Amino acid sequence: MNAKEKYLKSLKKELENYTKQLSSIQSDFKGKAGENVEKITQSLQNILQDAVTAYGKLETASTAEWEPVKAITNEAFNHLRRSFQEKINVSTGQIKDYAEQIGENCHEQLDCVAKYVRDHPLKSLLIAVGAGFIIGKILK
Repeated sequence: MNAKEKYLKSLKKELENYTKQLSSIQSDFKGKAGENVEKITQSLQNILQDAVTAYGKLETASTAEWEPVKAITNEAFNHLRRSFQEKINVSTGQIKDYAEQIGENCHEQLDCVAKYVRDHPLKSLLIAVGAGFIIGKILK
């Protein structure tokens, strides 16, 4: 296998990996996320399509066209890599923010419940016994 074939094989494998990642992202967030995620995945899909087009041109390039087309393909793939990394970093940051918000909300709710139990111990006990009884009947 010559250098050209190795290079093309490497790019094809990278394209397949990014295609799988994008497909996974789209299926994970389908119907669960807002318009922002859809815009991000559409943007990534467009960049991926540009890389696929560049790969196709490189694959069919003659020996004389190889180097100029390779340079264009390298730029397309670098853009693809940067875009995926950027979107992953943004998504990771957003997920961390959401996790912190959920954690804070859980602590607030737990504090609220604890305060209610301290203020109304008998009522809380009766509610807990009633809920336990109902859940026990349902699970039988």
